[in-house]
Amino acid sequence: MKGGGRDAPWSLVWDRIDYDFDEHLEDIRNFLRCPTVSASDDDMLAGAEYVAALIEGAGGSAEIIPTAGHPAVLGRIEGDGPRLLRYGMYDVQPADEPGWSSPPFAAVTADVPGAGPSIVARGAANSKGSLASFLLALASARKVSDLPAEIVFLVDGEEELGSPSLPKVMNDRRADLAAEAAFDMDLTADRRDIAEVYLGCKGIVSFVLSCSGGEWGGPTERALHSSEGVVISSPAWSLVRALSALKDAAGHNAIEGLRSASVPPEDEGLLDALARDFDPAAHLEESNALAYRRPNDARSLLKDLMYEPVLNLNGFSSGSVTGKTIVPHEARAALDLRIPYGTDVESVVAGIEQIVAKTAPEVVVEGVQLCPPSRTTAASPVARAMVESQCDVGPPPQVWPSAPWWAPFYLFEQVLRIPFASGGAGQAGGAHAADEYATIAGLRTHMRQSIAFLHRFAGADR
Repeated sequence: MKGGGRDAPWSLVWDRIDYDFDEHLEDIRNFLRCPTVSASDDDMLAGAEYVAALIEGAGGSAEIIPTAGHPAVLGRIEGDGPRLLRYGMYDVQPADEPGWSSPPFAAVTADVPGAGPSIVARGAANSKGSLASFLLALASARKVSDLPAEIVFLVDGEEELGSPSLPKVMNDRRADLAAEAAFDMDLTADRRDIAEVYLGCKGIVSFVLSCSGGEWGGPTERALHSSEGVVISSPAWSLVRALSALKDAAGHNAIEGLRSASVPPEDEGLLDALARDFDPAAHLEESNALAYRRPNDARSLLKDLMYEPVLNLNGFSSGSVTGKTIVPHEARAALDLRIPYGTDVESVVAGIEQIVAKTAPEVVVEGVQLCPPSRTTAASPVARAMVESQCDVGPPPQVWPSAPWWAPFYLFEQVLRIPFASGGAGQAGGAHAADEYATIAGLRTHMRQSIAFLHRFAGADR
């Protein structure tokens, strides 16, 4: 199978996608208008129902699966060929950031500086835009031909919460999810149209530190006049001590079970190739930052992103910043620890608890969530198909041995024991930020690559 031109087996499908595209664009906008913030009281069932309708609209069958949290969606679309598992998510982050140029769930079309005509909405980039694009591409494909592969869908409504219900769903429905390989797709291309392929991801340990006044000391029930701070302890200072101890320990790899990961020999070539095309200045600009923490040569930055642990302070709440002079009666902080592949997650949690107990025993570690890292191989047919299909619609992609972010890919590795790959053509930006967007041209490209990917996998030597 060669090239992605007019003689490609998917060329008629691409023509049909173009014919249907304006209608598809409206369907994507309607999906984005459905608020599906998993951390709030949004009607998540409506989001699950929308996903089921998209699967059924592509000629498949869908089942909404209740969970202890938000529902998941299990679906299936017939095809003449191997069986693939397509993972996706329909939940999104809260949209409470300042700076939105339009309501975050209005899904307006706008000209985004440097990107061009786009849909601006929460979820456009992460990841409802790509999920809808894939399903709508299948709907176009089935109007002109059979699919070259059978596709099973597992769509999560809680990924932004760490996918707490997904392991049970996967264990309960293991037979329904059996497949040769799994994949996830996003709009990963940058402004040069160079897309990305990921062969795994870091893990996360998320937790909250809290401290309230009690028998150990500190004011109880309400804040105290700060003149009493000379004789009454402060929960806020206790929390700061615990945070400082954790940060110092993390910086020196002194949390039990936490270590920097060495670069596996099979990753060296991929890391070198990434470094040759990685632009530190452009990455810094995209991050809305002015300087890096450490040396900023491309290889060092990429090595840190993929193989170094980092402790992040997500937020801190205590007292007043309006000039009120008080000793707060409580304090809370939310943190996450990004961990490389090979880390013993449970040992890390025990190490965090030990450091906090030794430094400030009045501080409580709570709300711990474990999101294990994952890893697969670039040699698998599904990874090769992802790379080849991106070449069919644009420049060769960048192949990352590990993503700096997290997704529940460990379930493919540890539960289903199948290879997986993540990637996707098409440009988007602003995930988890104001004016999140997906370019209109990128959505069309993503639809095309989705079809090429299925053909590439179906024609691979497995």
